[in-house]
Amino acid sequence: MKEQNHKINHEDDRPVVPIAGIVYGDIIYWGTITATFIVIAGSVMTFVTDNNYIDPSYLLSSIWEGRTVEQIWTDAVGAQPNGHWYLSQLFTGNGLMAGGIALGVFSVIPGILGAAFMLFKEKQFLFGSLAVIAAVIIMTAIVG
Repeated sequence: MKEQNHKINHEDDRPVVPIAGIVYGDIIYWGTITATFIVIAGSVMTFVTDNNYIDPSYLLSSIWEGRTVEQIWTDAVGAQPNGHWYLSQLFTGNGLMAGGIALGVFSVIPGILGAAFMLFKEKQFLFGSLAVIAAVIIMTAIVG
């Protein structure tokens, strides 16, 4: 009878995941899943329709020929676009793909801010402040 009380319960041995980590992980997870579907839709649109910012056959052949990024953009649309060019092209296949990738990268920001909120709520001010600083650095990098 005594031996039954000494059995190891492996569920109790698992580390407890902080709520800030769960919030961060869930936001990143769903942001990435959403971005993946957008990129897939953009890829299908790119290769199935003619509604593209850059012709996919030209783009792929230029890459295989070893052209530079600047050469490809200049020959395709006249000049290499700056910044978030895809925002004005979201209804093209190329723009939708780039927008999906940008959304996946951007999902880090709400994830970090959500984690920071939970850290502040748990009175972990140092880690919460570091999370906010990291979010500001990432936002600065994304905005350009």
